Amino acid sequence: MKSIINYHVIDSTNIGDLFSAPTKYFSFPGYTVEQADIRTINVNDIRDKHIIVGGGGLLYKRFLNSFAKLIESKANTKLIAWGIGQQIYGSGFTNQELHNFDYSQYLTDFDLVGIRDCNYKDNWVACPSCMHPAFDKKREIKHEFVVFSHKKFQIKIGNFPNMTNNNQNIEVILDFLGSGETILTSSYHGAYWGTLLGRKVLSFPFSSKFYTLKHPPGIFPIQKWIQQKIKLSLFKKTLFEYRYENNFFCNIDNWQDYLKNCRVYPESLDDNRERNHWYYSQILNILAET
Repeated sequence: MKSIINYHVIDSTNIGDLFSAPTKYFSFPGYTVEQADIRTINVNDIRDKHIIVGGGGLLYKRFLNSFAKLIESKANTKLIAWGIGQQIYGSGFTNQELHNFDYSQYLTDFDLVGIRDCNYKDNWVACPSCMHPAFDKKREIKHEFVVFSHKKFQIKIGNFPNMTNNNQNIEVILDFLGSGETILTSSYHGAYWGTLLGRKVLSFPFSSKFYTLKHPPGIFPIQKWIQQKIKLSLFKKTLFEYRYENNFFCNIDNWQDYLKNCRVYPESLDDNRERNHWYYSQILNILAET
């Protein structure tokens, strides 16, 4: 029996990584399917197997070597990208910067390309997590605002209900997001999933991926994410300083001024799902050629 490997980041502490792999939602009759971590590729284990790279912001410099290994292993098999996207850390990206992203350094020799970034035009394919059946549940709005933070880039706003993407239960997260009329979030999937639920979203970006959603959220213009630290001083002389590697905060003054840019996209769930079904059919066609 032929084999397919779905490479992505397998990280049980990141809800986006857990539920963005396309092989969680689509079957491939006649093939054995496995998921593997793109960070630990062994070229000898993947020869003669079809590869689907799908699940998260994998178009990021730390994964360049992994993509090179996948391309090196390609021999009479198909190499497919499904719903992956760019990631450049920072804020305030211009359209020119987003369009100038060099996709080719990752995607050379791929047989089929589907990118979740809307600027990729005809090859746009949304993150497959939209296929999760939990999106079909109707949820009642209970709060004017809820706050959903990325675990590394947390936003502290008032006394609103809050949660981080460190939670591993997607149904609990969707219930939480759906309870808000407007979602305030520093999480890409918080913004994406909130939009799919028919809620307004104000995002607090830390990378370029927030600017690539087809149904764009409101954007709060972050000036800078600041690394949290502990500092001990005596007579204005620093005796000790410790920086938290994965803990950042930002200035969120006047965030209410940007709520006017938030809107609802009632068509977003069907739009994203239909595109994934279309891409699935494209993949089945290309696999049938082998």
